[in-house]
Amino acid sequence: MLLSTQRYYLQTGPFITEVETSIPSVQRYLKTHYQDNLLADPELHFVDFHVSMIPGMLGRRWIKPQARFYFNGREPFKPLPLNQAPAMLEWGMNWLITNHAHQYLIIHAATLEKNGKGIVISAPSGSGKSTLCAYLVSQGWRLLSDELALVCPETLQIHGLARPINLKNNAIELARCFLPSASFGEEIADTLKGKVCLVKPPKPSVARVHISAPISLIVFVKYSAAEQCYVEQVEKCEVLMELITNSFNFGLLNQTGFACAKQIVEAADAIYIEYNQLADCEVAIRKGIDEKDNDTKVGRYSSDPHDFTLNEPS
Repeated sequence: MLLSTQRYYLQTGPFITEVETSIPSVQRYLKTHYQDNLLADPELHFVDFHVSMIPGMLGRRWIKPQARFYFNGREPFKPLPLNQAPAMLEWGMNWLITNHAHQYLIIHAATLEKNGKGIVISAPSGSGKSTLCAYLVSQGWRLLSDELALVCPETLQIHGLARPINLKNNAIELARCFLPSASFGEEIADTLKGKVCLVKPPKPSVARVHISAPISLIVFVKYSAAEQCYVEQVEKCEVLMELITNSFNFGLLNQTGFACAKQIVEAADAIYIEYNQLADCEVAIRKGIDEKDNDTKVGRYSSDPHDFTLNEPS
């Protein structure tokens, strides 16, 4: 059976991506998860990235079928199992940005905004960054990105993408407790990252994706079953090193990248949070923003706004 090839034009923040695909699962995914990002009149816009998602070679369409990702006619990755095609598209779009969008300092971090104040959430894989990002979105925070912080070196503003949130393994079932069931895509098993599920971005976040935000707080998080919510201020020299380490293009930007990272650290406060309850972590983040000019940034918080125990720094 011949597969019908369709073209989709996605507006994700400052980028427009043309996706040409004949893979039914990718077509369904784009129609649901990018419903609010699709351009009605693509000929009126400049396309930044031209992408193709196609099935594997003819013999692999029946035996261990595969998906292949192409950019400008080149195949930068090895094929993946066909059931991973939507996730492969997302990983490929991340690759496009980190390898080409050098007008920004790009940091591996989640970014959100509320009341005109932006936050950057940085954490190693498996620390609960995307789960916390999804929870904050459910509490009215505006999603900028769950994986890529795009910082303009000239303005220090973070720019959003409003793309789907990539949840993994146990975080998927946890997120079903606080996100609409209709926003979840199909679960994709046996990827290099385990089981993944892509969650549609909220329509208000997509509608306001063109609005950038200043960085008010940098948050380093770690899930810890033994700790309700421990919060500690992070020294600026440590923050600078973390931003540099987690940047995709710091070396390429050279002096511009260093100046940008340094100014971010000078302008924003930073806290480290260990938590086992998402609600308590949000309280700690809100307090971190509200108390930016105070010194009371070390303590244990709970979701009860009156319950705060200050700890002396060690």
